Amino acid sequence: MSPCYHILDCIPAADGGVKVTDVRGGVGGGMGMLAAAYGGQAAARARLRPYLQRLGELAEGRRILFFHDPFSGGPAFPDDFFNLVQQFAQYSPITDWVPDLHGLRRKNGEAERPPDVEQMGVFLDPLAGRLRLKIAYCSAGRVDYQATEGMPEPRVLLSGYRERARQRPSSAILMPEEVGVVVFSGCSDRLPDGFKTQPWFSLVNPPLLDELYESRWLLPMLLEGTAAARLLPRWIPVGAGMRTGAEVMEFAGGQEAVGGFPVAVLKPSLTCLSPGARFLGRTAMRALAVHQPERRLPYHLAEELLSPRISHSYEEVSGYRGKLLDNLLRTPGAEVHDHGDGTFHYSAPYPFLESTVGILQEYVEGRPIRSRRTGKYHRGALRVVMFDRKIVAAIYHLDQEPDDGTFRDLARPDVPTFYEGASQDDEHSFQAELAPFVEEIERSLAARVNEEADLARLRQEWVAAQTGGPAAGERGVNGRPGPDQ
Repeated sequence: MSPCYHILDCIPAADGGVKVTDVRGGVGGGMGMLAAAYGGQAAARARLRPYLQRLGELAEGRRILFFHDPFSGGPAFPDDFFNLVQQFAQYSPITDWVPDLHGLRRKNGEAERPPDVEQMGVFLDPLAGRLRLKIAYCSAGRVDYQATEGMPEPRVLLSGYRERARQRPSSAILMPEEVGVVVFSGCSDRLPDGFKTQPWFSLVNPPLLDELYESRWLLPMLLEGTAAARLLPRWIPVGAGMRTGAEVMEFAGGQEAVGGFPVAVLKPSLTCLSPGARFLGRTAMRALAVHQPERRLPYHLAEELLSPRISHSYEEVSGYRGKLLDNLLRTPGAEVHDHGDGTFHYSAPYPFLESTVGILQEYVEGRPIRSRRTGKYHRGALRVVMFDRKIVAAIYHLDQEPDDGTFRDLARPDVPTFYEGASQDDEHSFQAELAPFVEEIERSLAARVNEEADLARLRQEWVAAQTGGPAAGERGVNGRPGPDQ
């Protein structure tokens, strides 16, 4: 397997270790924080030097191609989606993050999103010059075969190509052997199939790893029974009948949170819906439990709702912007149904359960962090970026106000925050704890997932485990029994 790029969102725990609350792929995530956290562009380049050196080793004198896809992912929400929500309303699918997606921008979105080509070039171009590495950028590409003297020969066709970030982008045709490694930044389903299957150059990240991370269901299942699983917080799925109201309250426990601290965090199952994440206190947990059914969703319905075919009307498709429409057309199994009167409708398999089931995760109270900048203790979280099992950056995201024993939601736009690089001692500690964690992810992925059909099978096994289905075995998530056991 090629070296992998992991983004780990962590909470520094009271015992000095960490809890990993989220893991993502998507090369480039976290780079937007580098300059702010480490004190300027020069320090950011220093952090990236080992990363670029390792890519140079993989390229072996050939070109390092940064493939930056500018199209955002995430499902559309057509009327047919809400028709299905209404049809299964007794199981209370969770869709209240949809308004957040339509009407709100995530706080610190610029720092969360991978930087564009010009921003990347500020860091990478000078560094590549010093290291004498060949780098280039593109925004689209495909592998094509062109007839040469009667024999088809492969070519890499690139759009938005440039060899320095500030150059004017153009089209280019390269021989495959000119490319040593491709570093893809974007949604996994946007990577052209020809790049996934070609034998000529290394690919970072492996597409199956990024696809695994796009569902929050799959990583805990992959790590179940391993030592790495202890770093994951306790959680249950909720919504769409995945847990009953009684089970939700059992998960919350009997203790009332103090100082305004929450008892749990509700997140979408799909990472592309992350702006919907929210903190829940005891009262909000009761309200969530009231809306859950008395029995879990039956397996046959869960299987039916895992990837149902959803229709988009002519009017809806006409209103989609280019990026969303382009994403739809790439969906496996998509069909356009011509009505014969100049109109049509579009349909495709849709991740319905993953769009309407939330992840209810225990709230992990982190230890306050002493800021070197202010000399005071602040509450916050930790973002760790790892490549080739080594830390590229370990960045605290801290509340600007010193810790006073009360909870403040750092995602709220009215809560000022700042970034600060972790100390060298802290970074060494995180390296020792998180390197085995990502090593286990990569080992388990290589052992169990070799093609997209393996990921589909994991999803089906997960759903069966939550519903007491035929493939459920004897245990559900976290070892809890199914509803009929």
